[in-house]
Amino acid sequence: MLLAQLTDTHILDPESTEERWVDNNGRLTMAVDSINAEAPRPDLVVATGDLTNWGEPGQLAELVRQLARLEIEVLVLPGNHDDRASMKAAFDQPWAEADHLSWVVDRAGVRVVGLDTQRPGADGGLFDPEREAWLADALAGADGRATMIAMHHPPFDTGITWMDHDMLPGADRFEVLVAAHPNVTRILCGHIHRPVQSLVGGALATVGLSTVHHVALNLADVSPIELIRDPAGYQLHRFRHGRWVSHTRYIDTAEPAFAPSWAD
Repeated sequence: MLLAQLTDTHILDPESTEERWVDNNGRLTMAVDSINAEAPRPDLVVATGDLTNWGEPGQLAELVRQLARLEIEVLVLPGNHDDRASMKAAFDQPWAEADHLSWVVDRAGVRVVGLDTQRPGADGGLFDPEREAWLADALAGADGRATMIAMHHPPFDTGITWMDHDMLPGADRFEVLVAAHPNVTRILCGHIHRPVQSLVGGALATVGLSTVHHVALNLADVSPIELIRDPAGYQLHRFRHGRWVSHTRYIDTAEPAFAPSWAD
């Protein structure tokens, strides 16, 4: 199983004059081209939220157009910048029969659970009793198979205080549920715009890097709101012989791979 994770693409309407710090749409174009060129090719692409900048129709139409260029199955999740109703209408996925846009798929012997953590109208997320019950059923249905959970809001504090504020109420219950299912060995997240890792209930939770600007790394007790143009890209998660291994693919580096002279 090889899974590519896109996150926090913040797509804009091509006609928009809204301020941007990088070329949001152009960055996703490069990421899609790179994923299509991966060898071996991923089995699945999961996009973990904040895929549009404000959930507006023109932004969603551009997102759909861009993701349609992927030559691989893609599944999406909403983030706090996305609109649930329009996302559900735009993407034909095995959505949960619930108000939240969660889903479950089984691919290549792995169960992939997409958990919608959006709290409409708020930047932070929510893991409420309804989603807890839904996730418990999804994990129980794995019958011991290797399981990955994809979600937008990380279920842990990152140390970047302005991002951590009100991040995911209910994260303590999420951790207890994950700990009760040791077959959950990887959790994919977004929201922070930079790679971060922590253990949650015995599983490694990883935040993918955004394709656009990043949140600046500042671990002061009170961190200011700062962004930085760090290298952008996506992550590849490979499951083999019972183990997940994750890699970061940088895009827009203008530096192709080369063979050193001693490799001959």
